[in-house]
Amino acid sequence: MAPYYFSDRLAPMTLGERISARLELLGMSQSELARRVGVAQSSINSLIHRNKVGSKYLHKIAQVLQTTTAYLTGEIDDPSPDAPPPGPHMTPEETEFLRKLRRLSPADRETIERLTRSLGRAGD
Repeated sequence: MAPYYFSDRLAPMTLGERISARLELLGMSQSELARRVGVAQSSINSLIHRNKVGSKYLHKIAQVLQTTTAYLTGEIDDPSPDAPPPGPHMTPEETEFLRKLRRLSPADRETIERLTRSLGRAGD
C-alpha cells in the first residue's frame, strides 16, 4: 500500500500526487472517480498529470476520496476526513511539526516545551 504522504520528501506532494495516492489506496480508477463526481475522466486526468492547482469540483473529489480539500491542496498532511483544519497562520511545516509533537510521550513533549521556552528567552 502506498503512503498517504511522504514526510521525508523535500517538495510537498502535488494535488495530482495526492489524488493519485487516494485513488490507489481506495482501489478506485480515474474513471470511477469522474463518474462519482460527475465530470469527464479527462478532467480528473488533467488534475493529476497537468499540474492543475484546483477545480470547482475539488470539494466533491475530496468527499469521494474520503479526505478533505485541505489535504488535497497540501494545507495539511493528514488525509483523514476528520482531520482538524489547518491553523489560520500555520505553514504546512508547522502543521507537520505539531502532528509529530502530538505523537511524543508526555515526558518528551515536556522536554520540547522546556527547550522552546529556553530558546525563546535567548532571543529576547
